Amino acid sequence: MKKINIVKKNTEFNNIIKIGKKYSNDIFYIYIVDNSYPYNRYGISVSKKVGNAVTRNLYKRRIKDIIDNMYIKFCGKDVVIISRPKLKFCDYNYIKDSIIKIFGMIGEEYEK
Repeated sequence: MKKINIVKKNTEFNNIIKIGKKYSNDIFYIYIVDNSYPYNRYGISVSKKVGNAVTRNLYKRRIKDIIDNMYIKFCGKDVVIISRPKLKFCDYNYIKDSIIKIFGMIGEEYEK
């Protein structure tokens, strides 16, 4: 994931969470809002309940890897992915399937 495609500022996170549309499943909350760029930007937040900093960064890297290797149908969106504490009990394949399902659901909604 390129640095240009990352939401970093706390004010941007809060704005996306306030006005964005919310999608959820058993291990993630995902908020989406339109942006003024021709590409998607992603913000990833992993709760302290998942583990220490090393563990949280491991899960962030896994989520970034899944997003990089995935084809996403929509463009021009800001996406914030917030994990639930259940994430620490999930393996890589379950996380990947969960993200693919929720992004597929989102993509179908934008195709309508």
